[in-house]
Amino acid sequence: MNLFHKNRKRVLIVDDEPLVVEVTKDFLQEEGFDTSSAGTAVAAIQSMAKEPADLMLLDISLPDQNGLKFLVEFKKNHPHVPVIILTGSGYDDTLMHEALKSGASGYVSKDTDMENMVITVKRLLKHRESHQIPRQG
Repeated sequence: MNLFHKNRKRVLIVDDEPLVVEVTKDFLQEEGFDTSSAGTAVAAIQSMAKEPADLMLLDISLPDQNGLKFLVEFKKNHPHVPVIILTGSGYDDTLMHEALKSGASGYVSKDTDMENMVITVKRLLKHRESHQIPRQG
């Protein structure tokens, strides 16, 4: 990692849909973020151990585990990492409240425009930074 990228925020995208991951990564990288991705809950844990992220975008439906169950476990080990839940099912009030109750910092539908997702990512990272919460591994 060179000096130019040292202070860039890292976003971990946890989703098993390659097209969603590719589009999201491209858009976030254009906005100045470093990105990494994982297609399963197990791969997400391994990625965080190898290179901690400042924020996670987490699909609600993973092949190896329910996203909300994974969220609860993840927050036990990484309480200061904001997690935005991604869902392909559009806006669902009940699901959104369940996600927030489980520890999510935000909720975004995959069919939302990327600019709204980036605004949410930036807002959560700014909030985290303003509270001077250190990156945790």
